Amino acid sequence: MDIIADRLRGLAGGRVLDLATGSGAFAARLAAGLASYDAICAVDSSPRALQAARANLAGLRAARVEEADAAALPYPDASFDTVAVANSLHHFADPRAVLAEAARVLAPGGRLLVLEMHREAADAPAESHVLLHHWWAAVDSAGGTFHAETLDRAAIRALMVGSCLSAESWDEVPGDEDDPLDPGLLAEIEGAVTAYRGKIAALREGAALPEGALAALEARGGELLARVRRVGFRSAPSLFFVGRKTEGTA
Repeated sequence: MDIIADRLRGLAGGRVLDLATGSGAFAARLAAGLASYDAICAVDSSPRALQAARANLAGLRAARVEEADAAALPYPDASFDTVAVANSLHHFADPRAVLAEAARVLAPGGRLLVLEMHREAADAPAESHVLLHHWWAAVDSAGGTFHAETLDRAAIRALMVGSCLSAESWDEVPGDEDDPLDPGLLAEIEGAVTAYRGKIAALREGAALPEGALAALEARGGELLARVRRVGFRSAPSLFFVGRKTEGTA
């Protein structure tokens, strides 16, 4: 059962904003899954992400891709009927500021959709993803890019406390890989590990960290790759939140 699809098909999106869109994958999912929508605006602050999103969303009806800082959106209050942020809260130094901006540009009665992976994995393959993500976060942070470790359920829920939103639903979304040892999947993970080893090599060339710290990061990546080959990989579970902005709230 696709829990997210079940939730989306019951929602009329209206004017949709997808924050930190990355490659645009969740914006495309919204367009395909919502009962209806008028227009979709996908935003990101990364030039590389914007390039990918523009290519991937080029054929999407009533869609546009714009550069914007999710913590300081260039849109008036109540500009959108649906605001989404998928698997991105851990990329923000102040996720509460991002959620506050999301609530500000959301029209009264509009919905906020938050999908965020959590660290409470149910099995060894899913724990592989959590541990890999922690390593990716450490490498990115060493290079000066903010990237927090995977949050737990309680931390994700706490981020929604004190907002002007009433919770409509909280759903647990499991990873969907059928075979955690699928050769194609393992090759994809190996490619991701290789890419992050390249980031460590770049840090070494720039003398960004002491050699001991870089060597430890590199060794950790090797250990995690060996783990994935042994027990497999499955996407970490996520929480999917649907909240509604209280009527009459500015």
